[in-house]
Amino acid sequence: MIEAFLFDFHRTLVYSRAWLALEIKTLPRAAFAYLARTGRIPLLDEEQFARAEAVFRAARMRAEETGYETSHVEDLRDMVEALGLRDAVPDRVVEQTVAELHRRCVETAELMDGATRALTDLKGMGYRLGIVSNAAYSPFLTWTLERFGLSGFFELVVVSADVHTRKPWLRIFEITLERMELLPQQVVYVGDDFRKDVQASKELGMRALWFRPDEEPIAAEQRKVADAVISSLKQVPLYGERWRERES
Repeated sequence: MIEAFLFDFHRTLVYSRAWLALEIKTLPRAAFAYLARTGRIPLLDEEQFARAEAVFRAARMRAEETGYETSHVEDLRDMVEALGLRDAVPDRVVEQTVAELHRRCVETAELMDGATRALTDLKGMGYRLGIVSNAAYSPFLTWTLERFGLSGFFELVVVSADVHTRKPWLRIFEITLERMELLPQQVVYVGDDFRKDVQASKELGMRALWFRPDEEPIAAEQRKVADAVISSLKQVPLYGERWRERES
């Protein structure tokens, strides 16, 4: 019997181009430009920017290749260390800088169509809800969910930076299930990425709804892996009803 629906966050519930860029690319220049504007450090030259970007790229590549996730706070601290700026930029300032950059992205976030309706319907049907997200700074999710009035829907939000593991590695899903005291067969996972969301959740034994709002063609072998492919979040509660009726 299905007890819960777990959701991916970005491109499933919420979308922000600015945040995605910060997440994977622009943190080094944005952070050190901010530190220079606020008088903490001189403006970096291109050689220094390149060194900082190399440290950041290495951390992101390590996360993709090994599943070990670091937070943006850890990443910026490592960049500061590599540039010999620890005296000018202590940990407190590192944390403040990362927070400021992420707060700026909150206003750029867009709620995916049908998200509030789907969550309201699922909650009304008695399903437990959670989020499993690859993200390098969990407060961004907290602030964004609060902005859209969605925080109260979710029993648990698990973020890769907090647990130091990321999708598609199964450990992040296992941590979520352990904390919610659920078995894989009691859970449906909803996400937009085939490898990280659909394939991984199915490997663990969950059901998977593959969210494809663009409705682009899908390879037949991939379509077979998902329990269903949906183009709107409004379809999610329909599957909740259908599976509940079949299993009752």
